[in-house]
Amino acid sequence: MRARPEVKEILISRKLRRWSMIAQHPFVDPACPPSKARRNFLRLLARYPDTARRLKLTVASAYPRV
Repeated sequence: MRARPEVKEILISRKLRRWSMIAQHPFVDPACPPSKARRNFLRLLARYPDTARRLKLTVASAYPRV
């Protein structure tokens, strides 16, 4: 991603929150299956662990709360 560091951080955090929300609540985006959202979220989580830690997101954030 070619962006200034501060803009890049914002874009990554938005992506992490979006995929987490779709994975937890599939009705947010009916066109995207939750399994795809989880896969995208987990890949971003592995690639940007510091950003996820700052947002307090974990692997469990990709699954609905019980």
